[in-house]
Amino acid sequence: MGVLIEFTFFALPFLAYVVWWRLAGRKPGHEPSKRLVGLAAVGVACGLAAAVYYGVSRSLNQGERYVPARIERGEITHGPARR
Repeated sequence: MGVLIEFTFFALPFLAYVVWWRLAGRKPGHEPSKRLVGLAAVGVACGLAAAVYYGVSRSLNQGERYVPARIERGEITHGPARR
């Protein structure tokens, strides 16, 4: 069931585009507005910037190795990065 939900979320933007394309009928003047395209570009740029920031802020320094979290006495303890 989970795979079906994940596939649905993946396919939803593609399906929305196909529906829009079919309803527009590929007629001149039925393109998305410049404002909508600009907002979509800003959204993509913000998403990419957030992904880069997250990747840079969560990375380890050179020479450190990752130590995974573990359960000790019924509680989760985070593993520190070690050299």
